[in-house]
Amino acid sequence: MHRSVSRHGQLTSTLFDAAPYSSKPESKFGKNRTEWKTSPSVAAKGPTPKIIRRGYGKPKRNINPQTPGEAFKLFITPDIVNEVITETNREAKRKLALKPKGTWKDFTEDEFWGYLGIVLLAGVQKQAHVPIRELFQDPRSDPMYRATMSVTRFEEIRSNMRFDDRSTRNERKEEMGRLAPIKKVFDLFLNNLREAYEPHAELTLDEQQHPYHGHCPLIQFNPAKPAKYGIKIFWICDAVNGYALNGKIYTGKEDGKVSRDLASKVTKELASGFYDSGRVLTMDNYFTSLPLVEYLAENKLAVVGTVRSNKPDLPSDFREIGKRNLHSSLFLFRPKVMLASYVGKKKKLVNFLSSLHSSALIDSGEKCKPEVALFYNKTKIGVDLMNQKVSDYSCGRITRRWPMASWSNICDVSGSNAEIIYHDLYPSDAPDRRRLFLKELAKELAMPLMLSRFASNSRLRAPVISAMKVFGLERQEQPVNHALLSPQSTSEARVRCKRCKNGTKASKLCHYCQTPTCGTHSRSFCEYCVKRMKFM
Repeated sequence: MHRSVSRHGQLTSTLFDAAPYSSKPESKFGKNRTEWKTSPSVAAKGPTPKIIRRGYGKPKRNINPQTPGEAFKLFITPDIVNEVITETNREAKRKLALKPKGTWKDFTEDEFWGYLGIVLLAGVQKQAHVPIRELFQDPRSDPMYRATMSVTRFEEIRSNMRFDDRSTRNERKEEMGRLAPIKKVFDLFLNNLREAYEPHAELTLDEQQHPYHGHCPLIQFNPAKPAKYGIKIFWICDAVNGYALNGKIYTGKEDGKVSRDLASKVTKELASGFYDSGRVLTMDNYFTSLPLVEYLAENKLAVVGTVRSNKPDLPSDFREIGKRNLHSSLFLFRPKVMLASYVGKKKKLVNFLSSLHSSALIDSGEKCKPEVALFYNKTKIGVDLMNQKVSDYSCGRITRRWPMASWSNICDVSGSNAEIIYHDLYPSDAPDRRRLFLKELAKELAMPLMLSRFASNSRLRAPVISAMKVFGLERQEQPVNHALLSPQSTSEARVRCKRCKNGTKASKLCHYCQTPTCGTHSRSFCEYCVKRMKFM
C-alpha cells in the first residue's frame, strides 16, 4: 500500500497495487501483435523515472525585470521591434508612391510602444471591439488614448503595420509556405520564450485556436472550441502556471498534400528542446501513440496521455465498451510503458499510456481512479490556463489581415508570460493582479510617446491637454501682462507708424508702448498663445 502526497507534503489519498509483480506474467497482444504483460517487468518495477527537483518553475538567473514593461520586453525584443518598424515604413512608402497626394511620417520606436500600450489598454478594459474613434473621442473613455497619440496617427499605423517585405513574399513562400507573412517575427518570438524561464517538471501539449473570421489559408473550424473559426497553434506550456514555451502554427495541407502522422511530427518538433531533462509531458489522445511514447522515453522525456481505443496496439479488452464494471481498471505493461484502462462512467472507457508510471496503483476513494488518471487530470491544464489568460484580456481587434490577428495573439501570449515572471519575482495577493499588471504595462509602454508629444507640440488641443494632466503632464503658466488680453487699441485718425522710415499710416496702437504701428512692424497672437508666452 502506498500513500499519495501532494506538492505541499499533505496526505491526499491512499493507493494500493492492483497488479503486483509476478515472475510469470501472462502475455496479451494488440491487433497489430504488439505484446503486453499483465505484470511489470523487473526493469519497470523499480522507481519511477527521476524528475528534476531543483531550479525549475522560476525565471533564469540573469532575468530580473524591475517593471511590467521590462518583463514584457523580454519577449518583444529589439529584433522584433526593428523588423516591424522597418516593414511598416516600407509598406507606407509603397502606398504613398501609388497615391502621391498623401503624407507619411516615419514610424518610430516610441510610436511602436505607444501603439502597443493603446491596444493592450483596450484589451484589459474589454474594449478591443469598440470603434477606434469612439475610444479616442468619447469624453468618458480612458484619457490615455487621447494623451498618447492622435486617432488619425493610430489609424495610419494600424493600416500600414506589416511583418515582412511584401515585394519578396512570393519568393519566400516557396521556402516558408503559407506562414511567410508572419514567420520571421513568430520564429524570433519563439526563440525568446525559453530564454527567460525554466519551466516546472510537468509540461502540457495541446492546441490553441485564436479567433479570426476572414479570408485566410490557415483558418480552421472546430465547434468544440470557444472560437469556432480561427488559426490553430500547437503549444507546449508549463502545466502549473500556463507559461508558453514553444509553439507551431498549423498550416493545413501544403500543395494539396495531407501530412501523414502529423501529431507525432508536431510532438517531436516541439518537445525536442526538453530531451534529457527528466520532465513529464502530458497530452491528449490526438497526440498519444505507443511508438511516440516509447521514442520520447528513450530521449528521457516521460509521457502521460490518453490514447484512443481504436489504436491497433491495444488488446481487445481495452477496446470493448459496456462489458466492464463501473470504476474498474485494467493494466498492462511493456519495458518502458504502462497501459491503463478506466471505466469512469457507464459505457465510457478511458485508456492511458504512461512512461512515467510503472505500478498499477489505484486510489482507495469512492471512484477508485488509477494513479495515472489522477496525474493526468492534474497536469493536462497547462495550455488551457494560457488560453484562458489570453482570451480574458485579448488585445485582438477586428481585422481583415490574418497576420495582424497572429500579431495580436503574440502580444497576448507575451503579456501572459510577462505577468508570470513578474509576479514570481514580486508576488501579489490581489485577486485581479493580472488586470492590474496589464493596465500598468499599457501605461508604461505609452508614457515615452506621451512625454515626447508633450515636449515637442506646443499647440495641443484642450481635450489632449486635460487628458495629459491625469498623468502629471502640465505646462507651467507664464506670467503675462493682462493688458495684452484687452481689446486692441486704435487711434482716432490714421497716423504715421513710428517704426517706418517711409511714413506708412497706421490705425492700431502697440499694446505695450501705445505707439502707432503698421502691419509690417506688428505681430498677431491669439489669446490662447498670449497666456503661454513670456514677454520681456
